[in-house]
Amino acid sequence: MSGEGPALNAVFDALANEPRREIVKRLARGPMTTPEIGRHFKFSKQALNRHVGLLENAGLVSRTLHGRVHELTLVPRRLDGLTRWISELRSGWAASLDRLDEVLRARND
Repeated sequence: MSGEGPALNAVFDALANEPRREIVKRLARGPMTTPEIGRHFKFSKQALNRHVGLLENAGLVSRTLHGRVHELTLVPRRLDGLTRWISELRSGWAASLDRLDEVLRARND
């Protein structure tokens, strides 16, 4: 997982902001145009483009141009590194809790 460090950091940085998480959540339902996404937020077109740009740089969103309309699509495979990282953390904690349980049972015997 060492090669995933910068990519994983980019995903965490992109998802560290609530509006960007909301954009990802909406795109999980299917592609949307930038005006469609923009209707759900109270920030300027420039701010929307900055948020989308950060998601694109992290590889979470791809943009396709249809004439003058930008369609955004979620790239779910970019969440795989995050999923693996969380799974590894969860496994480590589960193992630690199992060892703690063993210690506590041994003390009570």
